[in-house]
Amino acid sequence: MKFGIMASHQYPHGDDLRKRLDELFSTVELAAELGYDSVWTINHFQSNLATPQPISMTASLIPRSGTMTLGTGILILPLFHPAHIAEEFATLDHLSGGRVVLGVGAGYRDNEFAAFGVDPATRFRRFDESIRLIRALWSGETVDHDGEFYPLSGGTIGIRPLTPGGPPIWIGAGGRTAVRRAARLGDAWYAPGNSPNPGYLPKHVAVYNEALAEYGKDPASVERPIGVELYCAPTTQQAVETALPYARTEYATYAEYPALRWQRDRFDELVRHTLLLGSPEFLIERIGALRELGFNHVIFRPGWLGMPVEKIHASLRLFAAEVFPAFR
Repeated sequence: MKFGIMASHQYPHGDDLRKRLDELFSTVELAAELGYDSVWTINHFQSNLATPQPISMTASLIPRSGTMTLGTGILILPLFHPAHIAEEFATLDHLSGGRVVLGVGAGYRDNEFAAFGVDPATRFRRFDESIRLIRALWSGETVDHDGEFYPLSGGTIGIRPLTPGGPPIWIGAGGRTAVRRAARLGDAWYAPGNSPNPGYLPKHVAVYNEALAEYGKDPASVERPIGVELYCAPTTQQAVETALPYARTEYATYAEYPALRWQRDRFDELVRHTLLLGSPEFLIERIGALRELGFNHVIFRPGWLGMPVEKIHASLRLFAAEVFPAFR
């Protein structure tokens, strides 16, 4: 079992961004020292939170992350030209020594699509075409691509990736059709671990496994990442008392977007079913259940809006000391 953290570089407008980034860098450096396996950056545009952009953030974390895998969790692919992403991630692949993952999703915020003049009704077709073109460019061969959105004649990438064939592509997906798309196009399905429906994960793991087999991929050979919300304290009561107010604030901020309004309306269900706030013993039990479903890479946000960095670091230290040994 691997464990990774979200870089979670989203802050209230008006915060001292330099101070917050320094705190983030110290958190990533601590995670590397403690033996965490990965760190993931965030992508949003024109957000209600100040959100530094993921390609720059990923590059800034390379010298601070030891041997950790670095990736985007996730990049909103329909808002970028695939030739741009192919070149950027080939560059990051070299800069990181082959440690980078391109994590992508189709997006959901209407204001972002409007800002880029992208019809949201086209996002899944753009998404599909982008991944195919990125992989073609990463081959290093000359590409003739007769695409709906990104036609390219005689195109070649300016820098071939260090990793043969390019970095792994992880696909964030929620619904059944999107999960099947992740099986068809991606190297991994980056599963959302925050559905308030306790039947969501078993059902969609089955969908993913069936689709992998249908597309000729071995379900036993793919990495199985899942993103969760997690805080570790000596007792579950302490974890809930410490973390829940900050998590509630952050989820209320997300819920300002219509597509995520359910996160405010069903927050109590999220707490019961998906927020992993607890003692090491509680977390070992809950992560064990995820492992039983087949997941082998748990990625979590180590803190929420306004949480003091000292509390974030205390959770990371305790989790590494008490939970890692149960799974390694």
